[in-house]
Amino acid sequence: MTEKRAKQMRRNLRVWSRKGILVALAVILSIVMTFPLFWMVSGSFKSRGEIYKPPPSLLPRDWTTEGYEMLMYYTNFPAWFTNSLLVATVSSIFALLLGLGAIYGVARFKFIGGRAFTYIVLITYMLPPILLVIPLYSFWVRIGLADSLLALALTYVTFTLPFALWMLRSYIETISPEMEEAAMVDGATRFQAFHKITLPQAVPGMIATFIFTFILAWNEYLYALVMISSESKKTVALGIGNLVGVKALFSWGMLNAGGVLATIPILIFFVFLQKRLVAGFSVGALKG
Repeated sequence: MTEKRAKQMRRNLRVWSRKGILVALAVILSIVMTFPLFWMVSGSFKSRGEIYKPPPSLLPRDWTTEGYEMLMYYTNFPAWFTNSLLVATVSSIFALLLGLGAIYGVARFKFIGGRAFTYIVLITYMLPPILLVIPLYSFWVRIGLADSLLALALTYVTFTLPFALWMLRSYIETISPEMEEAAMVDGATRFQAFHKITLPQAVPGMIATFIFTFILAWNEYLYALVMISSESKKTVALGIGNLVGVKALFSWGMLNAGGVLATIPILIFFVFLQKRLVAGFSVGALKG
């Protein structure tokens, strides 16, 4: 009896040791991943003198909104924010609608080259943006849409659409086509079956896809740098990036404040859509 108990204790000890190591690794990774965000928020409330004063402090000694005030007074940040919101939303909606239609067609209508199509799309997503930016810019110049938010939003579709296709693929393929076929036997059209049966089940995946394509477009810098020249049409990433080169205005507090404000839309998405986002991941994981 004593020997069995000793074996059980050793077994429990090994299990708890493994769990303890995993928890410790998770805590360390969480700290490493969240520390830059914490440092950015903390730095946005520090004064110029405190930021450069050694040794650096984790929290501001004297809390101030100087960085936010400078950002709003010396820059056109509200316009940058609005432009990014508009461009990211439009490009994500385009990618979501086009990707949903394309991947539904590939999943439901079997045709030669359907699977090859998805891999070709993946290859286009893997192409470096620098290869596409000059041809795309030349195209917009020729049709008179250079330096416009519409051209920038449509340009973003070149990388948000392939990403959306591959994200939506796993969600659509988990939805049984038999339910649609049963509905069509009862008199529903293909569109009605898609609208009433497939679309509601794909909502979690669509939300997850929209969020991540939105993040891709929101953080994009290279295309905006090449295609946008007007100050009033700059995006958040471009506007904040350009602040680094302006010596008369540059301030780490102002830069951190811009980063904090630029992060707010992403945080709002995750806070209010967390349940649907997790549900979307679960559906995709079942297929994967």
